[in-house]
Amino acid sequence: MNTNLEILETLALKDGRWQNWALHWARLQITAQHFRYPLMQMQLESDMERMARQTHSMGDWRVRLALSATGDVQITAEPLPPNAGPVALRLAHRPIANAVAYSDVVRFKTSVRQHYDAFKPQSTGIFDIVLFNEDGQITEGTRGNIAVLLDGRWVTPPLQCGLLPGVGRALALSQGRLIEQVVTLEQARHASGWAFINSLRGWLDARLIA
Repeated sequence: MNTNLEILETLALKDGRWQNWALHWARLQITAQHFRYPLMQMQLESDMERMARQTHSMGDWRVRLALSATGDVQITAEPLPPNAGPVALRLAHRPIANAVAYSDVVRFKTSVRQHYDAFKPQSTGIFDIVLFNEDGQITEGTRGNIAVLLDGRWVTPPLQCGLLPGVGRALALSQGRLIEQVVTLEQARHASGWAFINSLRGWLDARLIA
C-alpha cells in the first residue's frame, strides 16, 4: 500500500452549513475501507462542527479533507468564488489509458492526480478537459463529472466506462435529472447540451469548444 497516498473529499461550506455531507461521508467510508485507512468519525465531525460554527460560519468556502494512512485528517479551507457560466469544456487530445481509467486512482478520490494533471487545460479560457477512454467513450472531466444532452435526455457515462463516482453526479441521478448511458465520441460531438457537475459547484451549464 502507498502510505503517502491521501484520501480526499472536497465539499462546500455555505454560511455554516455543510453541503451534501451525508454523501461525502458515505464515499469517504467506502474509500477508507478499501485502502484500510483508519477513520475516526467523532473526531472528524467535531473538527468540522467547530469550523462551521466558529472559524468559517459566514460566506462560501471550498473545504478539503485529506485522510492519511495514520488516520489523521487535515482540513483546509479557501474562499469559494461564485459560479460563472456557462463554462467552456474541451475534448482531450488523446484518450486516457484504460489501465488508468479502470484503476483505483480513478475509482477513488485520492491525492494521486498525475493522470489528471497530464490533461490540464493549457488555455485560461477553458474550465475543464473532457476525457475519453481507449474505447472512444466519454468518461469524466479532470475536476468533476460530465453530462450531455442527447435526444432530449441528460445522460452521464456509467461507472464502468472508468470515472470517479462523484457526489454531485450521484445527487443528480437520485433526483432523476440524469440517467446513465454510454456516450461515444461521435455522440458527444453532436450533443445538444453539456454540463459539468461536482458537489462543490453543483450543476454548471457548459459548452464544448473545438
